[in-house]
Amino acid sequence: MSLVSQHIVGSESFFSKTSGIGGKLRKKSEDFNVEEVVSIPGRSHWIWMQESSNGKHQIVKIKANNWDTHVLVKELSRKLNIGQKSIGFAGTKDKRAITTQHFSVKTSRENLSAINLENIELEFLHSSIKPIRLGNLVGNKFKIKVTSSSNNDHITNIFSELEGFFPNYFGIQRFGAVRPITHIVGEKIVQGDYEGAVLDYLTLGSPNFGGHEGREYLSETKDFTKSLEKFPPHMLFERQLLGHLSRNKGDYTGAILQLPESLSKMLVHGYQSLIFNKVLDMRIKEGMDACLPQIGDYVMPADGYGGPDQRVTIEVTERNQSKLSKRCREGKAWVAGLLPGANSKFSKGRQGELEKEVMNAFGVEFKDFIIDEIPELSSYGMYRPLFQKYNDIEVDYDSDDPVFSFWLHKGTYATSFLREIMKSSDVTVY
Repeated sequence: MSLVSQHIVGSESFFSKTSGIGGKLRKKSEDFNVEEVVSIPGRSHWIWMQESSNGKHQIVKIKANNWDTHVLVKELSRKLNIGQKSIGFAGTKDKRAITTQHFSVKTSRENLSAINLENIELEFLHSSIKPIRLGNLVGNKFKIKVTSSSNNDHITNIFSELEGFFPNYFGIQRFGAVRPITHIVGEKIVQGDYEGAVLDYLTLGSPNFGGHEGREYLSETKDFTKSLEKFPPHMLFERQLLGHLSRNKGDYTGAILQLPESLSKMLVHGYQSLIFNKVLDMRIKEGMDACLPQIGDYVMPADGYGGPDQRVTIEVTERNQSKLSKRCREGKAWVAGLLPGANSKFSKGRQGELEKEVMNAFGVEFKDFIIDEIPELSSYGMYRPLFQKYNDIEVDYDSDDPVFSFWLHKGTYATSFLREIMKSSDVTVY
């Protein structure tokens, strides 16, 4: 078993020292509300937000209760009889939640009016000449209740220690909230072990997760045809893989290609996310201030929407360290952590040493992120803030349960913020 498989996601260090309030998220899906922020007054907007009578892409706002984004896209494509690539969205959302997000759908407005899915409210906005692409949003607003908490008087102390920032870990959802395996499957893909990747995707998981009988049977027999009968209908993607392999013996790369491209890319991204989390964890354990840049760090400036511009990095030197430190403290620049890819380079200074140490421990090199057999899964690397701001925080109470309202820049996990407040060792509560 690899070092990656042995790493328990969600076990990373906390930044604040005050003990947490415990509790649980999502006792009901209504306890977790998230709504996209797609524009800021006075800033330029995405092209998809511009109305065009000649546009072939219909822009809709969808409010969904307990829907996985990838499953929703699959169902919309089936209902509309269009390919899944004809549906665009800016970012995936938590399943067990009430989510409001935007989609572009390459179809007619008339076809959209016939859509009828359970726990879905669809609102047509306008037609556009451009679809929505991943990342075409500013951030997300959250309103989240923590149930069964204790020591709620600790919240103020925790906020004082965080001083407006928290470790920008990838949340457990990146790896699979119920079945955290995406990093394990992603590692196999990066290694070129496509058979291992598919079998891990189909068989790994606890007895508490649906489809355990089918996974156990497949592990023992590798009979894809008969296993298909044992996987429940709601496991759409697993059944797609099984169906392909029952018709195309040994075609494991073809099986991976049966997944939506956004989902299959998330497998490789899960592996990159684990590496990022591990480096950040080590930096915090060493007592380095991740909010303030060290010599050799890279720093990202703000983009046109006030969030980190992940396309641009500035190396921290003795000459500019003071200025960049001030900008980071103001929340107008961010110390960058590495998401490794084929075109990546290590940071300098101690941050670079930590990146090399983790990459060496996992036995992976930058060039390994070129996926020869499935080129569309290749990753070329980028940066991500090590720490992130939480904005406009308010805490109310529903009986004794705290309700947190705030917004975060895109790509930032609300669960990673609330993890600092709850400090539970049980990742299933997030």
